[in-house]
Amino acid sequence: MAEEFPQFIGEYEDVPVDPKGRLIVPSAFRRSLPMGVSTFVVARWFDGCLAVYDPDGWKRVMRRLQSLDGGQRQSRQLIRALAGRATDVRVDRQGRILIPRKYLDMVEITDRATIIGALDRFEVWNSKRYAGYMDEADQKLEEIAEEIDLL
Repeated sequence: MAEEFPQFIGEYEDVPVDPKGRLIVPSAFRRSLPMGVSTFVVARWFDGCLAVYDPDGWKRVMRRLQSLDGGQRQSRQLIRALAGRATDVRVDRQGRILIPRKYLDMVEITDRATIIGALDRFEVWNSKRYAGYMDEADQKLEEIAEEIDLL
């Protein structure tokens, strides 16, 4: 029997981030968590966003990092950048997570964010950066799909 993983899909724009760094996790994302799980791992991620994983998803990332050759400088840098810039967060009664301000500052999020599903995780973006990133990706979408043999 195949393992079941949360599946995060969709895009949520203009999500408020309060001065303490709390933001509401979309209810669809909360519902996709396994029963009894009320925590996520937030990590500084690629392309200037934060990645938010359920605990099992983060364990899969950690296993992949552990399989890297620790003798390679690039591997050590990647491990430090991802594991060293990750933190556990708990979903509160209002469906919010508290993201430490230093993480929000790393990705230039102040009072609003865009949250997007990325299959095994969701990402929290500075809204302007995300719009620019997607404009660029949209221009190359068919080319990218053909290149990775998706079509």
